[in-house]
Amino acid sequence: MPVVEKTSGARVTIRDIGEFTHGDRADVGAADAAYLCDERGDFERVDDAVAAEDGPADEDVHEEDGPPDGAGPIPDPSDHSVADLRDKLSDIDDVDVLAAVYDAEEAGKDRDTAIEAIQGRINAVRED
Repeated sequence: MPVVEKTSGARVTIRDIGEFTHGDRADVGAADAAYLCDERGDFERVDDAVAAEDGPADEDVHEEDGPPDGAGPIPDPSDHSVADLRDKLSDIDDVDVLAAVYDAEEAGKDRDTAIEAIQGRINAVRED
């Protein structure tokens, strides 16, 4: 199993994995490592050999395995205009996913209007 380390950004909770602050490490599956390192960008892979010392890798992968939320990749807000981001946010009903988008925006472009849109969607989901 790959080992990832939180390398930037604020504290974050990743559903089905745990809560992380700068410097925290975790053994995760390959799909989760790809999501955390490649899509989120605030984690980095560290020595995979560390995880191998804990025991044999779980090679039993099934088709239904996927990202932790099962809803597909979290949109990277820096890839979208604020208007486009608002449209994408309207389809997300998971506060953890929205919090991850918020963190990504804050760590990236940090646009006030995007932050307001994300926070507004978080508030709307919490009210429901």
